[in-house]
Amino acid sequence: MDLIATWDWRAWTLAVLFVGVVGWHLWRYLAALAFRHLLLGGLLRRHGWQADLPGGGDGGRAAFDQRERQRRGQAWELLRQGRRGIREGYRTGVFGKTQASGWHGELTVTGTFRGRAFVAAQTRRTELTNPGSGSNRRTRRRASLELHGAFPMFDARVGKLSGRVRGAPPGLESLLRSRRFRVLRSDGGTLSVPLGPRLRRGRLLAGLAHLSAVADRLEERR
Repeated sequence: MDLIATWDWRAWTLAVLFVGVVGWHLWRYLAALAFRHLLLGGLLRRHGWQADLPGGGDGGRAAFDQRERQRRGQAWELLRQGRRGIREGYRTGVFGKTQASGWHGELTVTGTFRGRAFVAAQTRRTELTNPGSGSNRRTRRRASLELHGAFPMFDARVGKLSGRVRGAPPGLESLLRSRRFRVLRSDGGTLSVPLGPRLRRGRLLAGLAHLSAVADRLEERR
């Protein structure tokens, strides 16, 4: 209690920021779990969508472990060759600090929204970093949303601080600037936005509304 009583405004500011950041990450994690295990079924029935949750398997971890054992063996063999082998190891990436498996699907939601087909996918991969003190394994996740249609190709980004829109077709700047999705890509057949590390109900529905508004605006400009 004496320690807390002696805190000044800087210490309290740091404490509040720390609690806020931890709470924000915890909320995102719990929201993703609730979506997958509690809310997904009702959302699918309400909209007539479908979901694919790959069961069984290890997400490619066994194959990654086997490849990592082979890489380590190759690394030791190159080290035995001396300077020439070391140069070859760095050139080919054998001595790279980060090794990663391929991306494997964890959850895929498909259906139609306002007459357009979409695919929302959550994937993961195993990464292994090798700092000087040892190895560190982690699972990395990412989620994305794609809306299908015929669109011009572009790669639009919104600055985090300035709010400036770059790479967007004329007439979309104000629409993109008012949204929380700061990256929007089109390959000509799909509009796509990243949804963070995991699929969440609110993020998914907001992303669908955002992409549909962009698609409507692009069709009006034809």
